[in-house]
Amino acid sequence: MITNYIIYLNTLSNVEKNKQITLIFIFLICILIICGILYLIKKNFLKENKNTLFQKILKKL
Repeated sequence: MITNYIIYLNTLSNVEKNKQITLIFIFLICILIICGILYLIKKNFLKENKNTLFQKILKKL
């Protein structure tokens, strides 16, 4: 699948190729930001002495 997308990128013009690559990087940065926020929430709110539903969900993340 990745090789098909690389072949597809090679057939595009430079302007369209730059747009596609920019969209990929924006998507990856958004995913990293979301994962970072979830990590911070898990780190700040997970305490072993409480057993609430919210903390059970955090443990599963």
